[in-house]
Amino acid sequence: MNKQQNFLQRYWRLILLATGIAVLAYFLLFRQLGGLTHAYSSPELASQAQASSLRTIVTNPVNAPYSLLVWIGLRLGHHSLLITRIAAAVVAIGMAVLFYWVALHWYSKRVALVSSVLFVSSSSFLHIGRYGTALILQMATLVLIATVLLHRRAQNETLTAYIIVAILALCLYVPGIFWFELLGLVLLHRHIWRLFRRLGRLHSTLIVLLGLGLVVPIVLAGSQHLSVFQQVLALPEHLPTIRTVWQHARQLGEAIVYRGYYSPDFWLFGAPLLNIAEIVLFLTGIFVVARPPHLRGNYYLAGAVLLSVILNLLGGNATIVMLIPLIYLVVAAGIYYLLDQWMTIFPRNPIAQALGVGLICIVASFSVYYHIQAYYIAWPQAPETKQVYTIKS
Repeated sequence: MNKQQNFLQRYWRLILLATGIAVLAYFLLFRQLGGLTHAYSSPELASQAQASSLRTIVTNPVNAPYSLLVWIGLRLGHHSLLITRIAAAVVAIGMAVLFYWVALHWYSKRVALVSSVLFVSSSSFLHIGRYGTALILQMATLVLIATVLLHRRAQNETLTAYIIVAILALCLYVPGIFWFELLGLVLLHRHIWRLFRRLGRLHSTLIVLLGLGLVVPIVLAGSQHLSVFQQVLALPEHLPTIRTVWQHARQLGEAIVYRGYYSPDFWLFGAPLLNIAEIVLFLTGIFVVARPPHLRGNYYLAGAVLLSVILNLLGGNATIVMLIPLIYLVVAAGIYYLLDQWMTIFPRNPIAQALGVGLICIVASFSVYYHIQAYYIAWPQAPETKQVYTIKS
């Protein structure tokens, strides 16, 4: 009995957090997962077919981490198309936790909580997290930031290095992530070199072999079909014309702040990514990221946003999904700046401080309400959505 009490006293915050995540995950990601649209789309059917066997996955290992999750579900006897959405929702939980962890270590606990609520309740996150395809993996831009923060706070540097290399190798299966890892290598090459020198020749060799071993399937598949490398690099078959690039740029900008034209599979046709409150926070966050001092994390965030935009403009298989977590990290920077300025003006007035936090929470509440209504009510009833979701499981 005493051991149980000591355990609860020591880990009650962690238990409460895990319970809260589980409850939130159920209501946001799993509730009505198969009943909201009452049918499935062609890409979800293709996702199930791609994961039908290990041989199929090895033949085309692009997005293999997601396909393996679906394959495990199929092997356990769940042959409904619902398994494709369950796999996406499981990955989405990981992305939500990563977003909170990154925001917590980058900004503060208060900012991390508010920005994470905005992120996980956004209609964009709900669309992708509940959509039975591998699109959710393109939020792996979060994973790269988290690995850097993980290494800086690691107690066992050697074990952490093995874990990080394994994660980065698996992320290479996601279209476009190669370029983000290359950006991280450029920004952190000196730190990485010092790390390998500290680890010693044996561990350095084993870590390199681990990374190479994990990417063997995609190298072999790419050597047989060059289209695999093209998909992994998120490059189009032909370079777009300047007119096409401009059209993509206009559509991307409008999709973020004005009106979206993306597939109703994962988008409320005609709706923007951000609402008015989030646009204001996003513009404020851009100011924070761009102003000096230029921290290394800000360099990566700005570079990652630029890379995402470029890949979207080229018109390959990279999508706006890459941008979503990065945009909300910029929104988090805007929240941090506004709260920081408010606390600077009222450094010792608890009532004024509580008022500032309360105003931010009120704004966030309106934003959450808007996105929940847009996803759970407007999107399923839209004619464009009904035209897409026609396959019965």
